[in-house]
Amino acid sequence: MPEEQISSAPLGVLVRRHGAVVAALGLAAGDAVQRALAAALARAGDRTLFELPLPQGPGIATALRADGLEIVLLRPADAGATLLDFVAAVPFAFDIFEQILSDPYQGITVADHTGTMRYVSPVHEKFLGLQPGGGAGKPVEQVIRNSRLRAVVASGKAEIGQPLEFGNAVTRVVNRRPVRRDGQVIGAVGQVMFRDTEAVAQMAAEMQQLRTQLEFYRRELDGLRGTRGAVAELVGESQAMQRLREEVQAVARLDVPVLVQGESGTGKELVVRAIHALGRPGQALVSLNLAAVPGSLVESELFGHAAGAFTGSAKQGRAGKFEMANEGTLFLDEVGDIPMDVQIKLLRVLEERVAERLGSHAAKRLSFRLVSATHRDIGALIASGAFRHDLFYRISGVTLQVPPLRHRLEDIPALLAHFVEAFCQRNRRAVPQIDAGVARHLADQPWPGNLRQLRHRIEEALVFSPPERLTLEAFGRGAVPQAEAAPRREEPARLKDHERTAALKTLADCGGNKKRAAERLGISRSYLYKLLA
Repeated sequence: MPEEQISSAPLGVLVRRHGAVVAALGLAAGDAVQRALAAALARAGDRTLFELPLPQGPGIATALRADGLEIVLLRPADAGATLLDFVAAVPFAFDIFEQILSDPYQGITVADHTGTMRYVSPVHEKFLGLQPGGGAGKPVEQVIRNSRLRAVVASGKAEIGQPLEFGNAVTRVVNRRPVRRDGQVIGAVGQVMFRDTEAVAQMAAEMQQLRTQLEFYRRELDGLRGTRGAVAELVGESQAMQRLREEVQAVARLDVPVLVQGESGTGKELVVRAIHALGRPGQALVSLNLAAVPGSLVESELFGHAAGAFTGSAKQGRAGKFEMANEGTLFLDEVGDIPMDVQIKLLRVLEERVAERLGSHAAKRLSFRLVSATHRDIGALIASGAFRHDLFYRISGVTLQVPPLRHRLEDIPALLAHFVEAFCQRNRRAVPQIDAGVARHLADQPWPGNLRQLRHRIEEALVFSPPERLTLEAFGRGAVPQAEAAPRREEPARLKDHERTAALKTLADCGGNKKRAAERLGISRSYLYKLLA
């Protein structure tokens, strides 16, 4: 290339012998550049790649030295290239490169697209027993017996954190990454961690400990979510409902039988589901309504039967509720209706925790949580001889009483909102605005059917209300059947009863807000709580 073309190129060449300039071409021809280059060479020492301040901006230079001769190639740092941009931005960029290449804890190997080794860092050369530059130009497998750099070049896929055995029971952790230019793989770089395996094992142990702790906190969080979800259906902030939720949470995780008592429609099954969800989550909840099963079939439902045990039995036999509830929860609804002959057998199962299918002599040991429910007066049944006294104590390790709706009328605004939202979600409808007088109207009703009746009336009213509003008029469709009314013992009216009734109605008018209700009644909140209790 003619000298005038070299002078116009964005490159420079400087040749010095024993510090004296022999030739200077291109960017190196200027005196200012030569002075800057002389200072940079002095700072660089033995380094072959170093930064160089040029009059037009940062530059980069490469020097070859031998027997007092120095040949330097220089060029401006191109801001469009990532490497040169880094060099231009970081004054000590070449020191970083030097540190990376000479890192005593990490060896670097570079292979080209043919699988030929092009570079092995000094620490790796020393480990492999190579002379400086002894691995360059050789097939990678000849330098490192089980090298996978050629495979990474072929696949174009990185291999991160892979173990590599070097013999003599020495194992190191290796990262291998393909190098691309214009979308084509042109080589691969290997990085070997030269920390001992004990240090790597310690890192792995610490990571495992962190994973264990993370899993523990995740389970705790899931448990908190499960607790909130399990009692979410026990709606209401009355003192009776707050007490019931506290009792459910206290008993749920204990291995004791629970008897849930309350009038029909009060939500006993919701209490049972909450106990199961908190006590044995993930296990089966098996239910049997004893009032809905003919007495002659109760034993078969509970114990199951072997193949051909009786006429009409399943040919393969069938598991009973005891077996199905193993490790889970068995819910006996309307337990007060269980036949006397089955009570004796049930008592044996609860005492010995073993059960036999009808027609079989093979007893199976079982583990289940028993929760029973009834709306009947068990004390009266025991007194009449219809219920065994010893069975009662077996099923009632803890007794929970579900309050009737008439004793928690202050919960009606919350129950109204809950039932409306559940109905709209189930039917994919927008939640409507509720007229102001609806809660007051519902609080004035007797509700002998409790929550079940309340939910039915709310859902019926939603059907016949405009989509955007739940109107008071919609509740006028049909009167509450008087036959449903629960018998009440007539008692003389007391002043406290009138005060409580007024408090409940005012609370309903205030949407369940106790502070506003107390202010409207002209009493303190503590006295309001006393009336509601």
